[in-house]
Amino acid sequence: MHLLSPATDRNVRAVEENFWSLWTKFGEGPGCYLHQVNGVTWFDTPLAGMPYNGVLQTQLADQAGEFIDRVFQHYQARNVPFWWLVHPTSEPSDLATLLESRGLSLVETLPGMTLDLASLPDNGNAPLGVEITEVLTDDDLREAQEMIVQRWDVPASDIETHFELSQSFKVGQSGSNIRSWLAKLDGVAVSKVLLNIDNHVAGIHGVMTKPEARGKGIARYLTLMALNEGKSAGCDLAMLHSSSMARSLYEALGFKPVGEFKVYASASMHV
Repeated sequence: MHLLSPATDRNVRAVEENFWSLWTKFGEGPGCYLHQVNGVTWFDTPLAGMPYNGVLQTQLADQAGEFIDRVFQHYQARNVPFWWLVHPTSEPSDLATLLESRGLSLVETLPGMTLDLASLPDNGNAPLGVEITEVLTDDDLREAQEMIVQRWDVPASDIETHFELSQSFKVGQSGSNIRSWLAKLDGVAVSKVLLNIDNHVAGIHGVMTKPEARGKGIARYLTLMALNEGKSAGCDLAMLHSSSMARSLYEALGFKPVGEFKVYASASMHV
């Protein structure tokens, strides 16, 4: 059992629940399936590569080993690589050991981080020469998708399936809690950010900048802009999961770590 102070508990729940609210959508698209059984949530997509099949939540009360084996057998029957998230409130407490004993390896440890939006600074002006475009049309979504498929080495044969899955998230559509923006240099998208609003929490996800555009302050600007949009929408707390490379950026904005998220996988990946 995890015993946390009320303040810590709210922050941990924010980083877990915002992540889950976004990633469960991978199990709700065309040809996808979301499983929620015995406190375990995992998803399938038609895409065979990472990170498009995985376990998001594990809160098993008993017979953990047997149920974990069941999930392993499910993915083995599909013959696809998968990942398993060990989050701060995971149960059983030895989940990581159980996964390692079955052949999964720790591939990344991500600090969950939160920020009180009352202290959020203004995003200021966009970096010189950078144009910001909100993702509202299929053409915009294609530009964002191009960066994603390069990042995850999605094969050309899966591009249309990947796009249909991306469309199912309803980014920027009326009534959707998910918005995204692109930063462009000379008309070419070089960076992106996604905002997921859930339970008055502004979640920052999928921040990505092409190597040739790094060091210009673009990711910082996009992150602050998205957070200010979340604040304007009534959010009072922000969350994200940081890579080691971006942690100093987020700490400079005032984000503080609230718990570790460990990713175990059956093949090499980074999230």
